[in-house]
Amino acid sequence: MIGAFTVGKKVLLFGYKRYGIPGAIVSGAIFVAGYVAVRRALSGGADAESLDEALEAELGPTDGSDDADLDDSSDDSSTSD
Repeated sequence: MIGAFTVGKKVLLFGYKRYGIPGAIVSGAIFVAGYVAVRRALSGGADAESLDEALEAELGPTDGSDDADLDDSSDDSSTSD
């Protein structure tokens, strides 16, 4: 099993090789934020039966209103005059 330190070190090295010192800082910050978010999600719902339930316990219930923006079925731009 690869530990968080090893993965973090690889992320920093990737960011440094690709973008220099600013890339290492940004990639490291993104890794730490993701690591903390996953740890909180998993520890918050330790008694949950699935990852979805654990995320819902941490983030709160979600509703389907966000998916309505992605639906293009009511778009009338394909009809011609």
